[in-house]
Amino acid sequence: MNDLGTEIHLHARVFRAGCDWYADIDDHTDPQPDDPYWYGYYTSQRAAIDAACERIAALNRARCQRLSQQLLLRATTSA
Repeated sequence: MNDLGTEIHLHARVFRAGCDWYADIDDHTDPQPDDPYWYGYYTSQRAAIDAACERIAALNRARCQRLSQQLLLRATTSA
């Protein structure tokens, strides 16, 4: 993450774990499977991929909202 807390590099993994499909999202600087940002078990590979993609999209939306709020705050305090 950068100084503003606006940049993060994530990756998703999806693999079969017994009868279920496992998905997790992790940071590239700490890719250890014991501490992911998020994880879940699903009945199909497609469901696991969709869930991981949706979670990454949600994290990105939250990041964009934080950045917008920071920019708005800077604009209002400098005016």
